[in-house]
Amino acid sequence: MSDPDSAAFWDGLSVGEVRLQRCRSCGRVQFPPLPGCPLCGSEDAERLIASGRGQVYACITVRQPIGSLTAADVPCTFATVELAEGPTMVGRLVGTEAPAIGLPVQARIWRRGGGTELGFVAYE
Repeated sequence: MSDPDSAAFWDGLSVGEVRLQRCRSCGRVQFPPLPGCPLCGSEDAERLIASGRGQVYACITVRQPIGSLTAADVPCTFATVELAEGPTMVGRLVGTEAPAIGLPVQARIWRRGGGTELGFVAYE
């Protein structure tokens, strides 16, 4: 699951942080982490701890078990979230019965199955 470029992200989740990558040359914040900036090509990047706040960009509700989702897991909603820092991330969306585009959310990290899972909780 982890590789040299994404190790800092996964390590961050294990300590409760959502870590992003920011290019020191042009300031672009990106996810997933990459060996170089796709905007300017610089390989000089720094870690940024995200606020975790954002808004739903798109979402889908899964109603049937599929993949690792069991009957006990469904229905569940997954959302693509545009973070306040700019990049988008995908995670499970909880805390709302009416998911909608533009819904304000906050990142949450859950321990699950011996690992960590990034998700989002709706807030007002």
